[in-house]
Amino acid sequence: MEKGKIKAVIFDLDGLMLDTEPVAMRAMAEAIREKNGREMSFAFFRQLIGHARSDTYGFFREEYGFCEEETNAVRDRCAALIVEAIGRGEGRPKKGLKELLDLLDEKGIPRVVASSSPRSQVLQKLKMVNLLHRVNSLISGWEVPQSKPAPDIFLKAAELIEVPPENCLVLEDSPAGLLAAKRAGMASVMVPDLVAPGKAEEELALAVLPDLCAVTDMLSDML
Repeated sequence: MEKGKIKAVIFDLDGLMLDTEPVAMRAMAEAIREKNGREMSFAFFRQLIGHARSDTYGFFREEYGFCEEETNAVRDRCAALIVEAIGRGEGRPKKGLKELLDLLDEKGIPRVVASSSPRSQVLQKLKMVNLLHRVNSLISGWEVPQSKPAPDIFLKAAELIEVPPENCLVLEDSPAGLLAAKRAGMASVMVPDLVAPGKAEEELALAVLPDLCAVTDMLSDML
């Protein structure tokens, strides 16, 4: 993207802003273990990353035979365990996040959090790590017709701050998020967390960077 084109940055939350994906994986494994005594594979958890809760019932039905009510109970228990872990000091902001937000403040660039999690959970997490005041708006995957990899959540994020999609940069850690950004007509940068990028992700993203420090360095030359 040419210098000056980026007028807003859209952040994923879990795994991008916050180091919560390992926490979520442990919590999900514990919740499933409590429910039926079975162990959870990483391959199963990987399928859930970047998808809204409402989009994952089929995964639980196929893997564990859970009905929708049982799936909801497992997801609620998982959410509670994650909050407990954040309260213990786990799931902290990712390295470089403060410096990136400082740069956006300096340049007057608004930012939106676009997360597949329910709004209540997004608000709770941001408040617990004292970041809510550092974002201009937020949108949940539960508040749009279709969540990632559909473009709805990113298009709504752009609408909230009145910035055209082509002037938004999406920061993501999941393949579903990168595809959603592409479909929304937005450039994206991938900062991998638990899911390593493959050729498809490298082709979708403007760049694949190791951490948010590198994102700050890149944007310093683009804003």
